[in-house]
Order: sequence, then C-alpha cells, then structure tokens
Amino acid sequence: MPDVTILPVDGALNGESPAWCARTRRLLWIDSREPALHRFDPATGQDERWAMPAWIGACAPTPRGALLPLRTGLHHLDLSTGALDFLAPAPCDARRFVLNDGRCDPAGRFLVGAMYEPLGPGEMSDAPKAAPLWRYTGGGWTALTDPVATSNGLAWSPDGRTMYHADTPARVIRAYDYDPATGDISNPRLFARVEEGEGPDGASVDRDGFYWSAIYGGGCLLRFDPAGKLERRVDLPVRWPTMPAFGSDDLGTIFVTSANKDLPPGERAGRPDGKLLAMSAPVPGLPTIEAGGF
Repeated sequence: MPDVTILPVDGALNGESPAWCARTRRLLWIDSREPALHRFDPATGQDERWAMPAWIGACAPTPRGALLPLRTGLHHLDLSTGALDFLAPAPCDARRFVLNDGRCDPAGRFLVGAMYEPLGPGEMSDAPKAAPLWRYTGGGWTALTDPVATSNGLAWSPDGRTMYHADTPARVIRAYDYDPATGDISNPRLFARVEEGEGPDGASVDRDGFYWSAIYGGGCLLRFDPAGKLERRVDLPVRWPTMPAFGSDDLGTIFVTSANKDLPPGERAGRPDGKLLAMSAPVPGLPTIEAGGF
C-alpha cells in the first residue's frame, strides 16, 4: 500500500473534481458546498481560492482558466483576471438539481451530470429525481444517457473508445462504447457493482486502462481492471473520499479530494476529512484534457 500524504490545505465541506494542469503545474479542485475553485501548487504548498456565487459541481481546465458548471449554469473563469463569464443556462431545473461531476472527453468536449439537491421544501415534488448525463457544445446541451440519481465517475479508456459513468446511490458503474469523432455513445453495460460505503463517487483511469473509483463513505479507492474485475483496494485516512486524479510532471501522483460535510462542525478541524491527499501511483495516469474553444 502506498504512503498517503495529507496536503496543507484548509478542509473542504465537499472537495471534488481534482484536475492537473500541465501548463501551470498546479492542481485545480473545488469545494462544491462552500462554493469555490481552488488551485494548489505542490511545489510551494500554496492554495489559491476563487469564491463562486453558487454551487459548483466540477471544473475543467482551459487555456485561460477553467470551465465551471454552477447551479446557475455553465461559466468560464479567467484565472488571470478573475472574470466569470456566463456561457449557458443549466440543462435542468436549477431549483431542484445541481450539476455534478463533469470533465472533458479526449476531444475536449465537456460532459456533466446532475444530482437532485432541491433549494427547499417547496421544490420537492413527485417529479423525477434523476437526470441524464449531458454534453455541451456552443449550440447547447445534448442528453446522452438515461437518467441517473447522482451522476459520478465520468472517465474514458486510454484509447477514448470506452466511457465510464457511475450512479452513486444505485452503486453501479456503467461502461459505454464511445465514438471519439462524434462524442456519441452506445452499448450501455454494467462494468462493476460497488457494495462498500455509500457507492462509487468520482474516478480516473490510468495509463494501463484501470479504473480508479473513490468510494464515498467507504474510506478507500478501488482499482478495477478493464474487464471490471477488482484488482486492488487502497485504504485512505478519510472516510469520504470523492475523486482521484493523476498529476505531477510524470502523472505518477494520485491526488484525492475528500469531504467533511457529514461530520459535526466541532469535529472537522481535528480530522483529515475534507483535505487533499496525495500518493504515488503504481502506474502513471492519463493527461487531463482541456476544454476546447476557450
């Protein structure tokens, strides 16, 4: 088992969406519930923070900054100026859903799912509490999958021809055939079922095509081979890991975000939950793909 380092950042209510930017040699990550984009420098330990006006569900690097799906819609943040530009409204009812777990496919297209998180009792109803995975282009949104309860675990195989997508409360990870030329999917199938914790959260794929899944509430990462067989379990010093991502110059470090929102406020300061973690990977990961057109 690798040694796990707890990095010197403030604890996050819901840390998520780590993404390594090779150009800046820094890690982007978010806190969705105390909404902010963070940028961590492993060389200095400095963690910069940009506060957001609403829930933030993911981040994807761009040449000038980051693509950010907020509750209020899709935005782009210019990291050099701090300007936050509105791009498109959310593809779902923002009173009832938040965008959750998004990233770019191998061609730079941005995909994002959703999670039922009503603003208040008045927004709770008998209407469906599930939503599909969407793809964004300049022309708008396209639904790709059947609705899921909580969209997570979005990742692609090294050749870009298999897409993975998890539904956390259903405890399943699905695989799809993926057309890198068009971004279309087909042939949905069960890849793995997870009975630990509260289910599979965010994920990443390494150079050998193995799928790394953070098990929320299970305190571990699970590594599945390309056929969906569990290859190893890596225990972590946090109960609520949310997503792994490969980074550093050789993509040989796994960074893991975590949450502490389920802890009583008085216990958060003394626990590693909510921190960023880092460990050596058994094999390097795949480069983070930037969002095209920004």
